[in-house]
Amino acid sequence: MENQEDGKGVLLSVLAGIGIGVIVGGIAGLLFAPKAGTEIRETVTKTLSDLAAKVSDLSQQASERVKTVMDTTTSNAEEEAPSEETASEQA
Repeated sequence: MENQEDGKGVLLSVLAGIGIGVIVGGIAGLLFAPKAGTEIRETVTKTLSDLAAKVSDLSQQASERVKTVMDTTTSNAEEEAPSEETASEQA
């Protein structure tokens, strides 16, 4: 059970690191690019839109992976746990 919580924590840390890196890199690129104010605003708008789409996709993928892990873990736990009939027969 602890391994699942550790895995979730690692996954969230990785996703947070990726998100922060994308944001910092995008801002740095915009600040050092020699463009007019109008072009920068258009670029910022497009970049934020693309970023939102990427974050949405990543969160969907992470959600699907976590669900798969939870389903697998649940089915493995059910297979390993003694059934009620077996437990009452042993008593």
